[in-house]
Amino acid sequence: MKRILNLAILNLLIPAALSAAPVLVEAYQEGTITIPEGTIDTVTVVELSFSVDTACYVQFTAGEIFQFATLWLNLNGDDLHPCTKEGGLDQTHSGLIVYAYLLSSGSHTISLKITPLLMGYGATCRNAYLQALIFLPDAGSAVAEPPPEPGGVSPLPISIISKGPYVNVEDATELVDASGRTIKNAIVAGRVQISTLPAGTYFARSGERTVVKIVKVE
Repeated sequence: MKRILNLAILNLLIPAALSAAPVLVEAYQEGTITIPEGTIDTVTVVELSFSVDTACYVQFTAGEIFQFATLWLNLNGDDLHPCTKEGGLDQTHSGLIVYAYLLSSGSHTISLKITPLLMGYGATCRNAYLQALIFLPDAGSAVAEPPPEPGGVSPLPISIISKGPYVNVEDATELVDASGRTIKNAIVAGRVQISTLPAGTYFARSGERTVVKIVKVE
């Protein structure tokens, strides 16, 4: 049941009603996860972990091909609804879950879970993907400064409105852009520093394996 994350290119429509700078993070399952017959188990199919330094809206989207199973999203240990649930032995189904959520600042983990539909029956899942579309609040200038003091000496900035999210990629050692160019000093302690990146598409890598795609939009 080992999870392997892969990349793919997907086009998304950004809701016009949300005035914010979006960042897309997505991860993919490669291969098939099987829960054997007679086993009662809940398995994480694919997972994303990220941090935001301000409250913001996030749209989670998950899709998969599965058999005789129930799948749902779990955010920070709490199950979210709706779920996908289909039966039919020897039949496969495609499922889609879309969920919008207002997140507080801090670190968050979203995962796609699977369990057999009925006790005693097995379940399978393949080609699953999980996306987090993060809408960062419009902040204008990221730094708010008071007016200069008499004598023309400006004090230090008093507040940083928004620095943007971090994406946690376990064991990631390299970040490259869409052209394959390595971005120096973009990963610190396993965190991709999105706030320092210009708009574009990036891939976080662990060794030779691409694990997570990040899209930053102006």
